[in-house]
Amino acid sequence: MKRLEKTRNVLIDTDVDFDDYMAMLYLLKHPDIKVEGITISGTGAVHLTPGVTNVSNMLTLLGDANTLKIPVASGAKAPMIYSNTYPGADREAADQHYEAPFPGTNPNPTLDDALIFLRRYIINCKSPVTVLCIGGGSNWGRLFDLAKTDEALRFAMGTNIERIVMMGGNLLPCYVTPGAEGNIQPTLQPDPYYTNKVAEWNIFVDPVGAQEIFLGNVPITLVALNATSQVPLTPEFVAKLEQINNPVANFLYQVLESQTIKPGIGQYLDFWDPLAACVLVDPTLVSTETFNIRVELELDEEDDKSAMLILDDVNGSTINVALEAAADEVYQTYLDVIAL
Repeated sequence: MKRLEKTRNVLIDTDVDFDDYMAMLYLLKHPDIKVEGITISGTGAVHLTPGVTNVSNMLTLLGDANTLKIPVASGAKAPMIYSNTYPGADREAADQHYEAPFPGTNPNPTLDDALIFLRRYIINCKSPVTVLCIGGGSNWGRLFDLAKTDEALRFAMGTNIERIVMMGGNLLPCYVTPGAEGNIQPTLQPDPYYTNKVAEWNIFVDPVGAQEIFLGNVPITLVALNATSQVPLTPEFVAKLEQINNPVANFLYQVLESQTIKPGIGQYLDFWDPLAACVLVDPTLVSTETFNIRVELELDEEDDKSAMLILDDVNGSTINVALEAAADEVYQTYLDVIAL
């Protein structure tokens, strides 16, 4: 397990999918991470209202009164562009937190407006914060858009945000080796609703949100499918998680064993968001390369390439992209923290 020289303050933005629980609980358990707030996006896996409730109640897994007080804030109800959504069955499963029970109900109230919370926190924080963005770009895209006309916020974001670690996107094989295809096409459905074959879900649900983040002049590490595809969710990992036998591990095991998630273990599910959380703590778990990238925003219903990452040395933003990952080290550092 990677130990840090000093405590790192972290903000989490999430759409509360199964792998988001894995990422959030890893950071909440890490002894050198202080989670300062969690903002919820209703534009990805979960619907907004149940997502806020679920994250608030998730904090009861840690069994700590101070953890229960971590601000949980309600964010975007719709993306900044288009209306791309996860399949309905996946959203219903996320709303029901994959039928894995929480120990209790968090008595502390949640916050109504993620943008108000984030603006206040970033302007007033006394030390830099690192952001884990694992819910698409709908909340932080709006925040960067707001900063264009809010001088105090713009200055604070440039000063007080140390880095954004974002899970999203992929660089196609024509750009880089190794490459990864997109993950919009459903594995088990021969006639998909969306025709897009090049995008990744976090960016696909809100391409403008992601592009606003890229343009925000804040250092970004993008944990792309190129890296996450090298860390599959395996039955062996799930078995080791079960052996830990503490409240967090038991909850995560039940999520992974749910009827929605279990069929993908060892098949098509990867260590998406938890890899980003691990990289936030220990960047050496991945190899990275710097590219100038923009997000494709044009939608063509007959040949949809929206949300594709495009290398563009003229109009692109400089992004540090994770391309390869040390799978065995990732599994071990993750399990070491969950076992604490």
